[in-house]
Amino acid sequence: MKKFALLCICGAVAAAVLTGCASSDSMGTVKLGEYKGVSVDVPAVEVTDEELNSKIQSILAANPEYVEVDRAAQKGDIVNIDYVGTQDGVEFAGGSATGLDLTLGSNRLIDGFEDGLIGAKKGEKRELNLTFPENYGETALAGQAVVFDVTVNAVKEKHDAVLDNAFVQRVSPFKTVEEFEEDTKADLLTEKQRQVDSQKQQQALQQVVDASTVKLNRSAVSKRYNQELDNYKAQAKAFGTTLSGMAQSYGTDEGGLKEMIMASVKADMTRQLVVDTIAGQENLVADDTDRQAFAEANGTTVDALVANYGEEAVAQMVQNYKVMKFLGDNAVAKSADETQAAAEETTQAQTESKAQ
Repeated sequence: MKKFALLCICGAVAAAVLTGCASSDSMGTVKLGEYKGVSVDVPAVEVTDEELNSKIQSILAANPEYVEVDRAAQKGDIVNIDYVGTQDGVEFAGGSATGLDLTLGSNRLIDGFEDGLIGAKKGEKRELNLTFPENYGETALAGQAVVFDVTVNAVKEKHDAVLDNAFVQRVSPFKTVEEFEEDTKADLLTEKQRQVDSQKQQQALQQVVDASTVKLNRSAVSKRYNQELDNYKAQAKAFGTTLSGMAQSYGTDEGGLKEMIMASVKADMTRQLVVDTIAGQENLVADDTDRQAFAEANGTTVDALVANYGEEAVAQMVQNYKVMKFLGDNAVAKSADETQAAAEETTQAQTESKAQ
């Protein structure tokens, strides 16, 4: 059975979508622990030769070269075509194209179109007598017989890409393999740094939460729990199952799933309350620069975020983003000796626990 994602997202404080969250005042009260200079365990940011090679191989695989050939088209080839579609001798809207690159076997066009071009050569014209499917989106064409007059302008076969200067110039603004490799490595380093920064922020937040004393408002918790439970029921219905059926995908029963939802709600509200309190104490007010940075960090635009989630939710997301960055910037990375000592302490504790 499909595994369902937990929907309780009110307190996810990085790039998550926050909807329907209660204000800090109504969520409860908190006595903050120390939140500046928190010690975190952060790995070194580096890119290995193996990682660089793997990335380059994936780029090569995603950018094969198609070379024009003087032979009949086969499945998997690209044909460049012009075509005109007619119904009862009259050209119909959307049924024509010029200079279209079509991969034979892609099932991009209606049944019979691509198969009808297998064996065709450059310069050849073919008449395809086809029928649109009954469930075709354009009602006027659904189930209707049509004719496509197709001209094949070129036949191209797929060649695996090779890492050389020609490939680099085809897919990038660079001239040489060396420049391309340096840029690819820089991109990998940037992505790793982003991941480490996020890890650093999350560790810092969790330590602050653990060191804080939080008292949640029971009424607010109950309200949020009921909202999340309704979300689960709606999701279960959309997938054609029940809350009990959804619980099975987690290896539990309905009661166990409800306990998971409640625990998630409390954890989320606790984190959000801590974040909001830090924002207040440090006077961290999100501005347009923060909105833009948050959008760029998530590969989108401010307008798109507002369109999808609404102004209020975006304001909360950006505020959280600003606080998380503040926590990360003020955290202190553990030394190698501290990291090793912590690892040894954990191992010893696990050994003693097993012995008991």
